[in-house]
Amino acid sequence: MSDLKETEHESFRLPTNKDIPIWRYMDLAKYLSMLNSRGLFFPRAVSLGDPFEGSTPRKMVLDREYIRANKATDPALAPWKDAPDTIFDQMGQIARDSVQTYLVSCWHMNEHESAAMWKLYSSSNESVCVRSSYRRLRPCLPQYVFVGQVNYIDYETQSFDASQMLNYIMHKRLSFSHERELRAIFWERDGTPEAQPHKSRIGPSGLTIEVELSSLIERVYVNPTAAPWFAKLVEDVTAKCGFSFPVAQSALSTAPLY
Repeated sequence: MSDLKETEHESFRLPTNKDIPIWRYMDLAKYLSMLNSRGLFFPRAVSLGDPFEGSTPRKMVLDREYIRANKATDPALAPWKDAPDTIFDQMGQIARDSVQTYLVSCWHMNEHESAAMWKLYSSSNESVCVRSSYRRLRPCLPQYVFVGQVNYIDYETQSFDASQMLNYIMHKRLSFSHERELRAIFWERDGTPEAQPHKSRIGPSGLTIEVELSSLIERVYVNPTAAPWFAKLVEDVTAKCGFSFPVAQSALSTAPLY
């Protein structure tokens, strides 16, 4: 594996601790798909379940409308004086249309397993969690896939640099801050030559990018409420797919002591 990148695109904030554990909680079908494809699936942002994905904070919309209404009379807005009103509508439409072009692999950063994440992102007891780290993930992905921490802001009062389109997908509402999310982003509008071959393989729901799973995955945990037979099944299918990373029951299944 290559060395870690020292910097990413300016919209992507790197973890201070490069060894921070990262986790993906998923049902068995998604786990089997990952093993079978030998890759990570990057779904389109519109399918992530948050209708605010890629949206514009209210403060930025109000600032935009202020410029539209006062550009002809406010000397401080002289650079905007001759801008047609339609450009302000286009700004919003570009942000709206761009949500479809962000393909996202989402990870939870945490030193330990999260009982809340099991409940939020596991649809049944028959689910698993893959443990990795930023240090493992970054070298597994092509350089044109950006990786960084999500920034959580108040969408009523805060804003970000609108000139960087990737800021829209790397900011979320404060109510999601418990997710402590690390995102890997493939942007369908990426113009670099290296990214072009992947574009032809993007489907309606997203893109699978092949990675070295043996290097990426440190350990697989089985849902703490799963039956013992399910843990054995996950271990068996992992081996049949040619992988040897450890499979273990979640530590959260440990019986309490009195």
